[in-house]
Amino acid sequence: MSERTEQTPGLEKLFLQLEEIITKMEDSDISLDDSFALYQSGIGKLKQCNALLDEVEKKMLVLNEDGALEEF
Repeated sequence: MSERTEQTPGLEKLFLQLEEIITKMEDSDISLDDSFALYQSGIGKLKQCNALLDEVEKKMLVLNEDGALEEF
């Protein structure tokens, strides 16, 4: 099984980072350039979330009848 590295935060941390991005984007004083940069960052974090969720889904599909995770 793969271990998560420091560069790949967990879902909880990604969700917190997305909340921070949303809060910053809601600021009326933000420039268009900064807003676009935050948007791009948010899209990247959403892709990471989707990848992590896909990984979990694949692991769940591999569960055998006993509830134990089978090795790939």
